Amino acid sequence: MFIEPMLLQNADKPFDSDQHYFELKSNGVRMMLERQNGKNKLFNRNGTEITERIPELENIDLDDCYLDGVLVCYNNAREDFEAATNRVSFIQEYKIIQGSKQFPLTYIVFDILRLKNKNLMKEPLSYRKKILSETLVDQEAIKKSFYIESEGETFFEQIKTLGLEGIVAKSKDSTYIPAHRSLNWLKIINWRFNNYYITGYKKQGMGLLISELKNDEYVNVGIVEFGMNTGQKTAFFSLTKHIKTGEDKNYIYVEPLVRCVIKNRGQLNSGELIEPIFHDFIV
Repeated sequence: MFIEPMLLQNADKPFDSDQHYFELKSNGVRMMLERQNGKNKLFNRNGTEITERIPELENIDLDDCYLDGVLVCYNNAREDFEAATNRVSFIQEYKIIQGSKQFPLTYIVFDILRLKNKNLMKEPLSYRKKILSETLVDQEAIKKSFYIESEGETFFEQIKTLGLEGIVAKSKDSTYIPAHRSLNWLKIINWRFNNYYITGYKKQGMGLLISELKNDEYVNVGIVEFGMNTGQKTAFFSLTKHIKTGEDKNYIYVEPLVRCVIKNRGQLNSGELIEPIFHDFIV
């Protein structure tokens, strides 16, 4: 039976607290695992069953339980978000088999909602972590999430140095509430701030074409739809009247004269920015 995952609230900066666990935020695909009579049922965060798509978890050693975690693909010892999302999308058998060999997935588990017939969701997280530690032995395809106590700020600085996704701060006494977002579970993202050129914009709605200069060519890295305030929009569109170079059905193109800082969560292998947000112009 699918249980909707508990959700994360955004936090602006890391903090220290003896009342929290600080987990590594894995950069992958959220997944729920139901183990019943030695058989798995796997669900993505929307409730779609994806059991057949993840053969890596077929032969794990695990008691009947219900787990919450993230599917991660390690590529050259780094988390590859694009590879993980591609793997979960495969539905053809030959692609699933090939993908499991080329881009194997590891299930990083951070919570346990049920052990055998005992519902644990109303128990505090501290108790659930203890039960998870006793229940799950790390194996090749399934491991417990790494976390520390108290020192969230130091942990976050280490994450930034390593260029990882971020951390999650969870209250030790928090119960598990499906589909609920609260201050008990906070995500602190390791945002990147990079400089790019604006090379066009959408005709309908807000959307800036963002490019980077590579080998004397401007290469598009995404569309930025959020972050600009009213004053910035007014200034930008006033300027672009004089630097248009062309248009098509969806976009108006401009000379790459305007530079800006874009807040983002990194880049895909294709070069596309992950969750880009306008931060400021470079004057």
